[in-house]
Amino acid sequence: MPSIASLTGSTSSTSSIYGNRTTNIISGLASGLDTEAMIEGLVQSYQQKITGLQQDRTKLQWQQSAYQSISDKLVEFSRKYTSYTSSTNLLSQSFFNNAVVTTTNGTYADLVSASGKTSSNVSINAVAQLATAARYTVSNQLGAQASGGKITASGGQVTLGKETTISTMDGSLTLTYGSQQVTLDFGELELFAKDDDSGLVDMKKLSDAINEKLSEQEVSINGTMYTADQLIKVEFNDKGTISLTDGLNAGNSVYISGASGNFADRISGLNSAVANKESSFGIDINRAATEKVNTADYLADKTMTVTLNGQTKTIKLDGMPQDSDNFAGDFVDILNEKLNDAFGSGKITASLTKEGALAFTADSGNTFSVTSNAGELLGMDDGALTSYLDTSKTLGSLLNNMEGMTAIGKDSEGRDLYSLNINGVEIGQFTKDTALETVINRINSNTEAGVNVSYSQLTNQFVFTAKETGEGGRIEIGETVQDKDGGTSTNLAAQLFGAVDPETAGSSYQKGQDAVFQATINGGESVVYTRSTNTFDIDGMSVTLSGTFNAAERADNKEPITSAEVSAAKADDDALQKFLGETFQAGEAVTFTSKTDADTIIDAVKQMVEDYNAIMEEVKKAYSDMPLKQSNGSRYEPLTDEDRADMSESAIKEYEEKAKTGILFMDSDLSSLYNSLRSAITPGGADGSFLRSIGIETAYSDGLTTLTLDEAALRQALETNPDQVRDAFTKSKDYGSSTDGLMASIQKITNRYAATTGATKGILIEKAGSQYSPTAALDNTLLNQMEEIDEEITRWQDKMSDQVDYYTSQFTRLEMLINQMNSQSSALAGLMGGY
Repeated sequence: MPSIASLTGSTSSTSSIYGNRTTNIISGLASGLDTEAMIEGLVQSYQQKITGLQQDRTKLQWQQSAYQSISDKLVEFSRKYTSYTSSTNLLSQSFFNNAVVTTTNGTYADLVSASGKTSSNVSINAVAQLATAARYTVSNQLGAQASGGKITASGGQVTLGKETTISTMDGSLTLTYGSQQVTLDFGELELFAKDDDSGLVDMKKLSDAINEKLSEQEVSINGTMYTADQLIKVEFNDKGTISLTDGLNAGNSVYISGASGNFADRISGLNSAVANKESSFGIDINRAATEKVNTADYLADKTMTVTLNGQTKTIKLDGMPQDSDNFAGDFVDILNEKLNDAFGSGKITASLTKEGALAFTADSGNTFSVTSNAGELLGMDDGALTSYLDTSKTLGSLLNNMEGMTAIGKDSEGRDLYSLNINGVEIGQFTKDTALETVINRINSNTEAGVNVSYSQLTNQFVFTAKETGEGGRIEIGETVQDKDGGTSTNLAAQLFGAVDPETAGSSYQKGQDAVFQATINGGESVVYTRSTNTFDIDGMSVTLSGTFNAAERADNKEPITSAEVSAAKADDDALQKFLGETFQAGEAVTFTSKTDADTIIDAVKQMVEDYNAIMEEVKKAYSDMPLKQSNGSRYEPLTDEDRADMSESAIKEYEEKAKTGILFMDSDLSSLYNSLRSAITPGGADGSFLRSIGIETAYSDGLTTLTLDEAALRQALETNPDQVRDAFTKSKDYGSSTDGLMASIQKITNRYAATTGATKGILIEKAGSQYSPTAALDNTLLNQMEEIDEEITRWQDKMSDQVDYYTSQFTRLEMLINQMNSQSSALAGLMGGY
């Protein structure tokens, strides 16, 4: 049997009723029928339904674009004229107040500044004192000491003699617990070096030393922190063997994984133990644990690094006396010579304290640090001496007496907790492992305590400052704190910074004080005022004091003027006159001149009017323009692909402009929006009258209401009555006014129709989405309708496809039957020989 392809003649692709698929199309060679045209006719109703749905979808897209054009303008209007981030926020009182330029006049004008416009005539006659914050300054007691203009940093007690005992077991030891490695470093002056006569290796001391090193390191296991000695248990015996076991009994392997230096030389069979991951190792206990060396020889290859005010020099510790009855003193003398050569005479000097510690001293105002690879011998236990405090250190390393302090409790890991209390407020509870910088940050971030603290490296002092100026600011640090059960515990703040009593602390504590000034309001009598800050309000004008003037010498000027003193003086005429004479003296007053920067306001209002009118025009046109009709009386429908194929680009554009006209005709939401916007600019009563008096009126033409602006009238109002102009724009019932101002009225409408945030968006945003609201852009009424049409188009396309397939199959069978009949007819004709 011939193939279908041979019967139909060819295989082709079409985008009509067959979509974009490749299929066998019946050419009608046998029947002579135009089968494709016949099938198109048979499924024409399906195609018309699909085309109608596609046009409906296009109209929804046009509606969505039209709505979004309006909502975008509303959003942009709101952001430009009612947003606190905008420089033209006509809803903000600050916008109008900042446009008022207030200047000060008089000899002392530079000591007073002001902003805003007051309704009163104000003169500042004299300023006796400025408001200041309470301040507590205390020398650091946790590190280098500051005294007599000098800063001294000293280490631990050190004895420098002719000989120095060093360990023969210096180096490192590395142990592995499960997947974690711990490396323990031992210096030349550690293991047994401090023993007078160490002799051979003492296994008990060695075991204790390893355990102590393990306790200084932390390891994280499954998110839980352990000290290494909790994980690795070290046991010894008198045969020179040290065994390692799992301290948690968690089944983890524990073994020696490396060693270096002299420590490695003392381990028996180290390479084998490491290779075989052995959990025990031997120590050669038959060799001396220490040896004595000449101190000068020991120091000869050591160095000291000194940094003074950012300048760093490395000093070699060679040249020390080989044989001296006063090695320590000679060492200091030679060291000072080297320091003088490095930095200049006397810039930084070394000495020995009466306790026998090596110390370095520089003038106050200098910063220095000293480090040395001979630090252990020189008493520099932390490896460095500094003129300043390292705030990253833990409280345990800074405070020597924490064991003697009374704790308030224990934390989850069993560590003592100490309460830190300032101004009666508990800042927090801390342990010995808390870094000092953490404590400082917690103090500064605590708003209730109301105190800031800083540390100065130059002066080596802590400075506490009350966050609020005035007499109300205070700094109180007591020796103890009381817990909820009535007991007392050590106040960690007193241990770190020293206790302070505002009444008896002396020169290190400065009380906060109020500003005291004399002013005349509206030509009345001069009155003495006190304020807790240097910036305050006088009848709408913000005044800032930055210096004193016309102030008399007070007999008791060592103490600040208090509000109580002012109140007491005002209560008695004789006392007041005495107080005024001691506090103020005659002189030129500071006066104020205010002028409104009308151009800034007028430019913003003018632009607002133009933007408002553009919105009104577009909204009115959108819902009032009727759809256009073609010459045959039918409405313009969206073009199909077939229509577009025969039209030019300009013709398509012209047609679609007509088709989009009236797409939102009689839309109730837009009609309501227009009426609401119109009502917002036409308030009744006194509000409407005042807007008209300052040049803001409405105009009506061709059915459209718009705003108009008389710039001259607005400028005049800003000069004569700026506060009332401000209120006309900014007042709001939400903030206690009896009526809404112009911008508050408009804002409520823009929010109702174009709010882009919140659970419920604006009416137009919910309906059509917006580029300014990502969530609504993906979920809105019109988009949902378009998705429903897309689904319906798909269903109809599937139905048409099924019909095309059905008719194609039927016509194929017909062609095959006709072809068979033609073949049989030809065969019969041949058999009959032409009869």
